[in-house]
Amino acid sequence: MSQHVKRMNYVWFIMECRQMNQFKFAVVTIIVVLFSAAAFGQTDSGGRGARPISRTYGFVGTLADVGLYYSQTAATATPSAGNTFDNSTSVYDVKLGYISESHFYVGGLYTVGSDSQVSASRVSRYTGGAGLGYFAYNGFNLRAYYIFDSTYGDYKSGTGYQADLGYAINPTSTFYLGVALSLREVKYTTNQSIAAFESWTRTETYPFVTLGFLFY
Repeated sequence: MSQHVKRMNYVWFIMECRQMNQFKFAVVTIIVVLFSAAAFGQTDSGGRGARPISRTYGFVGTLADVGLYYSQTAATATPSAGNTFDNSTSVYDVKLGYISESHFYVGGLYTVGSDSQVSASRVSRYTGGAGLGYFAYNGFNLRAYYIFDSTYGDYKSGTGYQADLGYAINPTSTFYLGVALSLREVKYTTNQSIAAFESWTRTETYPFVTLGFLFY
């Protein structure tokens, strides 16, 4: 297959992904990860297949990873005037932590992202948190974070929690690839643009593609 054809296929794939809803995005994410695991397993320089992340080299050290999520939703109607809708959401979960010999995890979380609509301005989000977790021998991992500060547009002073259930493999000794399902709930108590504002609670569930590096 020529480089031109490969490039066209890649562009087609990205364009198709942008039209998917969250359920389809999650399905495609799982398929991509499983395919990548098989591909990396055949090319590992150590001559072994990709393994669950906790089986490789004892999996002890500093872990830097990021969860990636993007979705786009569009709707049209007839007549179209005032009845069209276009929304996109991007979330980047950046984590840094340490995994002990007993597979327990301690680390921090910093999230950036945005929501945008055609009829409204872009809403930016920022979140900071700290948490604990456990990386099981079979590759599954569970992490829970306390969110001590979060901002979503004009909503500020947010606190809450985030829980991540994931699965990861080691294509190489230091790089890992996986998927995760994240549940987050944050209560915001400040919004200077709303009179007599008291609080606003936002609950979200996202599927993530996760990429990470382990430093021994």
